[in-house]
Amino acid sequence: MIDRILIKKYAYQSSLLFAACAVVLFGFAWVRVWVGTFFNLSEYAVILDQLEEFEQYSPIEFSALLTYAGQVGMVFEEPIVIACIVIWCVARGSDVVSGELGRGTLEMILSQPVSRERLMASHALVSVLGLALLCLLVWAGIALGIQTNVVDEEIPPPSIELPILNWQVSLPGSEPVVEQVPLRDRVDATVFAAATFHLFAFGFFILALATLISSMDRYRWRTVGVVVGIYVTQVVMYALGLVSETLSWMLGFTFLSCYKPQNMTALIDKGSLSAPWSLTNTPTDFAFPPLAYPLILLVIGSAFYVAAIIIFRRRDLPAPL
Repeated sequence: MIDRILIKKYAYQSSLLFAACAVVLFGFAWVRVWVGTFFNLSEYAVILDQLEEFEQYSPIEFSALLTYAGQVGMVFEEPIVIACIVIWCVARGSDVVSGELGRGTLEMILSQPVSRERLMASHALVSVLGLALLCLLVWAGIALGIQTNVVDEEIPPPSIELPILNWQVSLPGSEPVVEQVPLRDRVDATVFAAATFHLFAFGFFILALATLISSMDRYRWRTVGVVVGIYVTQVVMYALGLVSETLSWMLGFTFLSCYKPQNMTALIDKGSLSAPWSLTNTPTDFAFPPLAYPLILLVIGSAFYVAAIIIFRRRDLPAPL
């Protein structure tokens, strides 16, 4: 019974944060899909051709952005989406031990017939379920955007082909026709299932890291500072690894190299819906099979949780101030 009480307690404590993140993620995903419908992909191709020399600094090929799926998939790379997931995971993970110690409630909870493992499991259940729901809300916002938006497609005017000169000459007085097409006829929401899974694995890693640091610390503000510092360091390493060949070795030491939502979308465009879920086939420019990347984050995150439980079981808890 005490587990249910703890779960309800933690769910209630985090309900306001969850609601705020949920509204932002769902609303932003829909708005981002809507904004993407204003881009003319043919004109966008001209711009990207001029930026071809900068493609090496991008985690994905520019050609992936010239498809409707690629445009919609940019939702998973947007700073607002990443920020909301990071805020939820850091807030929930840092609250497990150092947060309870800071509020002076941990000693009172452990005085009840509840083990430290069950307390941490209650925290983890609320946090992981909340993370999963937030990721599903991003997917739902994308699906709603696909169902409710249209795109303008330019149909070339009638032309006459001159086989001898290999030319195509438009008929006099003819002009291109702009036709509105439902976005759902050009892209399917199921394409982004793998990208959603990558977002969940990304958040799970950060959540587990925050829980591990929390299990070792006493002050929540310091836990948050350490986790955010590690995350910022990883972002800097990832950026340096992309822009400099001499520093490309850094990509092997940052967990962000395993977060590849846009690459999964591009794989589906080239293959099938099952392509991102393969553990046997290794596509070009991939060091491992596609499914290995989120599994790496999940396995390391699980190891962080195991380490956090071991540390929490063995540590002496300071008396509340």
